[in-house]
Amino acid sequence: MSCEKAQVSQVDMVTKSHSPQVSAARMPRTAIIPVVNDPKYGLNAGAVSAGVVSLKPLHVLFGVKSPDSKLTYHKAEEFVVAVPKKSQINHLWVTACSVPAGINEIELAGWNELPSQVISTPGIREVPLNLECRKAHTIQLDEPQRCIVIGEVVGVSIDTDLLSRSRSDVVSQYPMHEATDNPHTGLYGPSVLSGEIVPAPDPPRTGPGKGDENGKTFVRGAELFRSQNDAVAMNAVFPMPAYILVTLDEKGRPNALPAYGGLMMSARPSVQIPVAKDSYTYANLKRTGEFVQAITTRELMENYEAMEKNTPDGFKASGFSLLNPDTIRTPGLAECRVNVYCRVLRIEDVPGADYAVVIAERVGASVDSEILELPNIMPLYSEYMYAVMDRGMKRKWGFHDKKNLSVRPLPSWGSRYHGGWWTGPEQYQAGFNFWLFELVQAGYMTEEEFFKIRLWIGWFRREGFPAPEPLWSELKDRLTRVLKMMVWAHRNDSKWHEVHEYLAQFAGERWWSP
Repeated sequence: MSCEKAQVSQVDMVTKSHSPQVSAARMPRTAIIPVVNDPKYGLNAGAVSAGVVSLKPLHVLFGVKSPDSKLTYHKAEEFVVAVPKKSQINHLWVTACSVPAGINEIELAGWNELPSQVISTPGIREVPLNLECRKAHTIQLDEPQRCIVIGEVVGVSIDTDLLSRSRSDVVSQYPMHEATDNPHTGLYGPSVLSGEIVPAPDPPRTGPGKGDENGKTFVRGAELFRSQNDAVAMNAVFPMPAYILVTLDEKGRPNALPAYGGLMMSARPSVQIPVAKDSYTYANLKRTGEFVQAITTRELMENYEAMEKNTPDGFKASGFSLLNPDTIRTPGLAECRVNVYCRVLRIEDVPGADYAVVIAERVGASVDSEILELPNIMPLYSEYMYAVMDRGMKRKWGFHDKKNLSVRPLPSWGSRYHGGWWTGPEQYQAGFNFWLFELVQAGYMTEEEFFKIRLWIGWFRREGFPAPEPLWSELKDRLTRVLKMMVWAHRNDSKWHEVHEYLAQFAGERWWSP
């Protein structure tokens, strides 16, 4: 049954980004930490969010923003996608620091490297899942926007003890990203899928053993989908958001494609979704350059599955009716509580794959009027559907846990003047500087300590006249040690004395100059 709809304009999408009606148009996604090796600066790791865009072969997609990261991923041929668990959210934020290139975020988080078995780039030993990837494709959006990176999984390393747990339990270990904006810190609120799989999940099973010396089980990508590797394969595939794409054919008739995977986010362009190149939807998108993303909820699960059967008179047979178009010519689905109007910016065929990535901007939305009365969007997020792979790679449905849908403030990196820990490409390093200013203003650091750290960074990153060895390596060690102390002291005020004691060791030192 459809409800009265409220229209959201393209201007509202930008100016009211914290409002429920706009937040409803994006879907939480899995938080990851990609690790890449820069030939000049060494390992780089930073928190982003990711989506699955292909199962066989398994492809994952994410975006990077800073100029250094974009250049690194353009050059790199491999990387690791490390997936933390919800108890490691503070570590996740630490890896998001906009620290100078050359500082290893894995060290700042207090973690250790995990040697990979197929590629040379290491993962992170402490996280439960590491996906070794070879770069399949990159898509550079218009500057200063992000670079979209697609990786093919060529190896999976997973905590062996997870393989003996039910799928529901494992799903609930992984944090989701961008449940909603937190206006107090500029951070995104973490959430997790509840593991509520329909039908009921299988009971725990006996695991394959103790794993290797790190407690890990490893499977090569080429062997991932063999039956004996079911337990590894299903846990290597992130939960995938489910929705329906509505397009117009050459005669102006609406066509619907049930789909899942990709990313629906806040940063523009906010939609990156996979579409099979042999589908009607792909041809329609090429022709019209527009579509509607109708977001389904758990009450529409049977409707969604009926539409997948592609029966004659599909809309009516599936229990859906068309919603009169608003911003674009394509109609939405009246029964869906959220319909997002999208304009295609780019359709990127992925080389060697049977799908394309559709990149689009949101130009409006239609939402149930009652959504406007919600204090935040969390109750609606708990109804969104996620495709979850279970034993035998059989799809089941997962949903968010209301208890874990939270916008509780998290310790921030960056400044409240600057939007929290996330700086964005046009302000790279500025967030770090603003954070240092704020620490001085708040009395955590003295001006002398501020200028000491800035001096170290200035010589460490100085272009054209880099500090000679062994000074450069010494600066790297100093910055790593003091920044590691600072990010954790920022979460525990009692530890600031360690920062002061360390910096006091270098009073009055002299500096090299070219």
